[in-house]
Amino acid sequence: MGTTHVQAQGIGHSGSYGPWWDSPVTMSMDKLSAQQKNDVVQIRSKMMQMTMEHEQAMAKMEMEFMQTMMDLQRQLMDVFRGH
Repeated sequence: MGTTHVQAQGIGHSGSYGPWWDSPVTMSMDKLSAQQKNDVVQIRSKMMQMTMEHEQAMAKMEMEFMQTMMDLQRQLMDVFRGH
């Protein structure tokens, strides 16, 4: 499981290079019109909001998973203690 987990977390997810959508835009902002600059700001803001919401949801899911796994492990221990 460790190897699979590392691969799933590789570059583009939470690896050291960051997700692909965080890569800098190659076009210079000064070449854009005022409307395009505004669009870029709105899009980036929406992307940041989505990223924060995603991270919060993942953290909540991880906490629920860990709690459930601890509860199940406790149940297993209770079964073994009963024998």
